[in-house]
Amino acid sequence: MQLPWDEHFYEIVVPAWQTYLQAERNLSEAAKTKDDSKIARAVYDALREGGAASFYVHHFADVVMRARPSWVPNSVQTLAALRRWVANHCKTLRTETLCDDVSLLGDVADALKHAILTHRIATREVAANDAVLVAKSIYGKGRYGEGKFGGIQVVILAKSGTRPLSTVLQNVVDAWRRVASVPLPRIGEP
Repeated sequence: MQLPWDEHFYEIVVPAWQTYLQAERNLSEAAKTKDDSKIARAVYDALREGGAASFYVHHFADVVMRARPSWVPNSVQTLAALRRWVANHCKTLRTETLCDDVSLLGDVADALKHAILTHRIATREVAANDAVLVAKSIYGKGRYGEGKFGGIQVVILAKSGTRPLSTVLQNVVDAWRRVASVPLPRIGEP
């Protein structure tokens, strides 16, 4: 049985995103211990939870398209059109400028799902057969204000540059919140 779109958002999408954020915090804590086995475990956990959150946030569009809530414009008739419409509301957290993170997250989800991308490769932000999500420090190399200040984090390796997964997920979740006019609970709240 398919959940209603809002229940799916609050009970599936948001918890997956929050679980990933907790895995990122755990990675930071593990890195402080300098214990290679704890760091390795935390890296795998963060990569797994980051991949899961990518799937759930990206595929929320499928749930919305099927449910057709009243806030979706009548002009939106396809899944691709829905994602383009949401992308027009996707802004960076700090600068409030439009970003293409809806498409980027879709490319990440597809690359993780299929491993080898066989269509639209030239237009994708991630390359076929390459690593898409990795855990590493990008201190001084990322966009200003994105991700962690130093330390290991899960990042997207895109053609346009390295981006923290946490930032991309935040921007896309916020875009869905904007279009659906739904509040977001604080981490740990139901």
